[in-house]
Amino acid sequence: MKPPTSEDVTRQLQQAHFPQKSREQPADPVGETAMVVTLEQLRPYELNPRVVRNPLYDELKASIRERGLDHPPSITRRPNEQHFIIRNGGNTRLSILSELWQETREERFFRLNCLFRPWQSESHALLGHLAESDLHGQLTFIERALAVAKLLDMFQGPGESLSQRELAARLSQGGYPISQSHISRMFDALEFLLPSIPQVLYAGLGKPNIERVITLRRRAESTWNQYFGDPQQFALLWIEVLSAFDDEKPELDASDLQDELIAKMAVNLNQSPRVLALDLHQDSRALPNPGPPMPGLSQQGANPSRASSADQIIESARASESPNVEPGMASVEDISNLEPRLPHILQALGSELSEAGHFEVGDSHRSITSAANDRSGSVNDIRSLRERCAELAQDLAMYADADDLVLRQSEGLGFILALDRDTTLTPRRTGVQLLLSALLRLQDDVAWAQRQQLPAALFGQLLIGAYDLPFAERPALTIGLERLPDQQLEQLFALIRHARQLIDTTLSTLR
Repeated sequence: MKPPTSEDVTRQLQQAHFPQKSREQPADPVGETAMVVTLEQLRPYELNPRVVRNPLYDELKASIRERGLDHPPSITRRPNEQHFIIRNGGNTRLSILSELWQETREERFFRLNCLFRPWQSESHALLGHLAESDLHGQLTFIERALAVAKLLDMFQGPGESLSQRELAARLSQGGYPISQSHISRMFDALEFLLPSIPQVLYAGLGKPNIERVITLRRRAESTWNQYFGDPQQFALLWIEVLSAFDDEKPELDASDLQDELIAKMAVNLNQSPRVLALDLHQDSRALPNPGPPMPGLSQQGANPSRASSADQIIESARASESPNVEPGMASVEDISNLEPRLPHILQALGSELSEAGHFEVGDSHRSITSAANDRSGSVNDIRSLRERCAELAQDLAMYADADDLVLRQSEGLGFILALDRDTTLTPRRTGVQLLLSALLRLQDDVAWAQRQQLPAALFGQLLIGAYDLPFAERPALTIGLERLPDQQLEQLFALIRHARQLIDTTLSTLR
């Protein structure tokens, strides 16, 4: 047997009595620390909200090539992991640095001075990247929506379920303020649009156009249900029609989409396209138009490749629509600084009318409705009018970014107003809330001295905007409300007409 060498003896002694020194990495600093790291030590953040290439990529690369990295990214590291990751934003810069290092082999692109910050949580990291990328990197609407949906999964523990309002509060606490209504539209886009038009969405289809398509779907589904169509069949029909409009351009011709949808619905429901078109267009535009017209929305500009048998009928229904005009907006002030008029109105409406947690139509309306339902000949007309009133009220609420304000009901004017005292009252939301409150006669219980201010607020600034103009012996004055654009003014008038008709029809059944 070969005698052991001195190395063998040393190795055996170490194994038996002296364990080898651990090769684990040293512990990370417990506070913010400046560090020099190399590209080999850095990895991009895997859950980066950005899915498509940054539109400013080439400009950023040219700037970094010439000037170097003015703002090195902050970094962090998950527990028990070897590589550092970008803490918030900076994935685009890391990709650019890697390219420049491969191209130039210059040390300044390989070795970076970074600020290390201790790891907190996955949700904190994703929130940081979302806020940073959205601020500087022009994220698309669908990229933001996907990130918010991922954060919802992170926030929810096993067996938990966060409401959209609770999610909005958590996001705001994390440094990404967003409204509940905005979250609602994000989730609608993920559910109803992303499966059918991913290319259009990732190409950058914007929020105003997305709202138009979502509103079209909601109204079309409401019309479908009025004719007792199969809900699952409508979902398949919507995917079939919308998928035909998917391409690599950030545009979507909503007029053509509406035409195709009505034509398909007419076949499946065995109804005239004219009837369905009028259901969508009656007394107001079927689609809200919060921004300038999209390509192809002119009355003569329908795409001939997608022409349907319903085109002429639908175009005739559009012929009565007035052009979209962007009116001048009245100057807006912070609601909290308005003295002395508007706060009194809001306080009175908020404190004296919300004891039950929401606004309701008065008992007189309920008693009239109850009696009207006894007359079966007018029940369908009354139900249809209520549904139409609720739709128009929801459209006004959507314009004010207040989707949660209007709740449908089967009595009165067909809707009530939900009140949340924690909701931030913007000038636009305040104006719509005052208008709908006036229609529901919610000011009846408000003190007369405060109620006297309501007509001036509604007509002086919301409807006319004349508070910005000086009159004889009256200086210019603004109380922090935006004048309604022409389209929303038409929706308001349509709502008033339907409410009048609803009351007349209800009363006629009592005679």
